[in-house]
Amino acid sequence: MSKPVVTIIVAALKPLYGIGNQGGLPWRLRKEMAYFKRVTTRTVDPSLRNAVIMGRKTWDSIPPKFRPLPNRLNVVLSRSFENEAVDDNILHARSVSDSLQLLKERNIERIYVIGGAEIYNEFIKSGLVDNVLLTEVEHTEKEEIEMDTFLKFDANQWIKSSKSELIEFTGEDAIDDDIHEDKFVYNYTLWQKQ
Repeated sequence: MSKPVVTIIVAALKPLYGIGNQGGLPWRLRKEMAYFKRVTTRTVDPSLRNAVIMGRKTWDSIPPKFRPLPNRLNVVLSRSFENEAVDDNILHARSVSDSLQLLKERNIERIYVIGGAEIYNEFIKSGLVDNVLLTEVEHTEKEEIEMDTFLKFDANQWIKSSKSELIEFTGEDAIDDDIHEDKFVYNYTLWQKQ
């Protein structure tokens, strides 16, 4: 079995790649959330599924009725998390390498890292990430958006893929440019390791 592709999937406010404030998201982008669900759930091989790796705070931020995220193997990366519910869709890992080791022997097509910042940045620093699916968000109003959490993403170390490569990678039929929602405009992008 080939090694699953490791992809970070994240929405970040340009130009500093802000991804959160006081433990929450600074926006509610319904179309972006639907895209996230489709992309992280979709597989080419119907006998496989994808895994989503997240930190405990991200896990806790998901309303209990929506977790584990359906049709994906959920891996919670934490030194203190304990899975109280006996559920085959949830694994607990204590480190980045532990999370990938746990997934090695399972029928996984792709691995998506879904947050939070500490987990994203640890994966980027580890050099184990193949791709970054980055939703580049811009604010359309003049007022400042409060951000205290940032993605440490250096675009100079990555190559931005073409729109056709993005469509092929995500399996989406088409991808719109400049999606307007609430006070934001955003674009889906795919970055690959240089």
